[in-house]
Amino acid sequence: MDQQYVNTITQEEKERAKNTLKVITLSGTESVTKNLTVFEYGEDIILVDCGVGFPDSDLYGVDVVIPDFTYILENSHRVRGLFITHGHEDHFGAVPYLLEHLDVQIFTSKLVQGFLRERLSDKGFKHLSEKARYSLISPESGSVQAGVFRVSAFGVNHSVPDSMGLAIETPEGTVLHMPDYKIDWTPVLDKPIDLNAIAEFGKKGVLCLLSDCLNVLTEGYSKSESVLSSTFTDLFESNPGRQMFITTISSNISRMDQIMNAALKHGRKVVLSGRSIEQSVKVGRSLGLLKFSDDLFVQEKEAARYPQNELVYIIAGCYGQPESSLGRLSKGEHKDITLNKNALVIFSADPNPPGVDIAVERVMSAFTLAGAEVVYSKIQENLHVSGHGTKGDLMTIASVVKPKYFIPIGGTITRMRAYTNMLGELGVQNNRVFECLEGDIVEFSSGKAKKSGRIQTVPVYIDTADPGSTINPVVIKDRDQLSTDGVFVVIIPSRDGVLMKDKVEVITRGFIYVKASQELMDKSRKFVTKTLEKMSEKPSEWPAKKKKIENEIQEFLFKETRSSPLVIVHALNV
Repeated sequence: MDQQYVNTITQEEKERAKNTLKVITLSGTESVTKNLTVFEYGEDIILVDCGVGFPDSDLYGVDVVIPDFTYILENSHRVRGLFITHGHEDHFGAVPYLLEHLDVQIFTSKLVQGFLRERLSDKGFKHLSEKARYSLISPESGSVQAGVFRVSAFGVNHSVPDSMGLAIETPEGTVLHMPDYKIDWTPVLDKPIDLNAIAEFGKKGVLCLLSDCLNVLTEGYSKSESVLSSTFTDLFESNPGRQMFITTISSNISRMDQIMNAALKHGRKVVLSGRSIEQSVKVGRSLGLLKFSDDLFVQEKEAARYPQNELVYIIAGCYGQPESSLGRLSKGEHKDITLNKNALVIFSADPNPPGVDIAVERVMSAFTLAGAEVVYSKIQENLHVSGHGTKGDLMTIASVVKPKYFIPIGGTITRMRAYTNMLGELGVQNNRVFECLEGDIVEFSSGKAKKSGRIQTVPVYIDTADPGSTINPVVIKDRDQLSTDGVFVVIIPSRDGVLMKDKVEVITRGFIYVKASQELMDKSRKFVTKTLEKMSEKPSEWPAKKKKIENEIQEFLFKETRSSPLVIVHALNV
């Protein structure tokens, strides 16, 4: 993403787009995370959400995945604003990476503004903190004009306070954007979802509803976040003498509020462990969401001085991240915390998004082997409730809004189809539902909708050790090859530009056990020598010759072993 961006829209496309609303699901429809939706009309574009994704286990050295911003940056002069619906990483975590390339007004809640300010204070992003521009949008703040778009917010419930849905008024009609929501009549730190406002939009007429579909496969209605209060109280009461750790999503301030209240009631002080947890609590306290005095908290570095049964640790790492505070503790590598025998480790979060369950299981196993008791939702009721509406919630919203068209978002391909089937139960025909892959364009004109193509996108991989740069997919491919088949290095000595064909050396790691495969090593040397003898002696042809040797060795090794190690050929001056 270091290239220069130019506008690639033709004059003909501009004319056609003047009276057309485009909704582009640029990212986030296939894998739950890295949410980003583009709304475009004529010369105006607004963006909704800008989140990170979490890498699969085979993406070696990748810390986060972000959306492909190419289309946005090609059309940067048309972008009128970025709207963030709530404070989860998969909805705001990629904002710093976008700000590296685009100066854009950010419209969001006070809570998300606080999270972003904390994030931009991190090493690697400090240079962006001064230029970031924020404007408040909330259910109480009124509407915002951004080009031809008029945007207002309404309250929804989710697993982070101040979550919002957006009503986007366009020349083609009103679009409701509801990415992550549930119906909760007794939330912990929020008001209940504003069904009256949502119903009012439905009465006036809604062109399209973009709706969360993640939990559509779960029947019934969502449980309230407040049902967990008694769970934490019971856990504290039944484990009075034990060291206790609770891990949850770092932005789940409502969950932490319940844990802190239970700790206060049972005479335990709270230790915050992990930068993301510390940042979230700092923002939550500054906004008056977490109403606790300094006396409740103990610094992590001081925690070892206290009797451990007088503390509770709220610790980051519920997705099993190996370098998180929880991950380091599970391996005995935490510099400030020592795990006691018979400690209680509570996971108050399910392994979601998809794919993190293996990492979570690995961390749980490490704690079990270390002598701790691990408690999680499959063996303990009311330890976690989802922030995503179940089928009953989703059907209620669809019935109240009564839009002309639907676009399911925030799920997976399977769940999008399940959402379409759910709408069928309500009498909605399939041609009114658009299941979109990343980059798909849904075009609205004169009250009618159709898919009108796709913007090509590619995965963008980030190593947070160098947040300003990306990892090329070729590097990812090489790492994957190294992990599965190892590396095979051929060293060809060279003197005065002449290759010493009879002095070839081969070295391998992670491919074969050399001592047990000497015959293959000898055959490989002879094969390289024969290959070199067939080739020209001209030094200027070395780059092409090197590539040809690598390809031929790759084929030879595959025939011999049915494996394909990464082959590197190097000419060494001696």
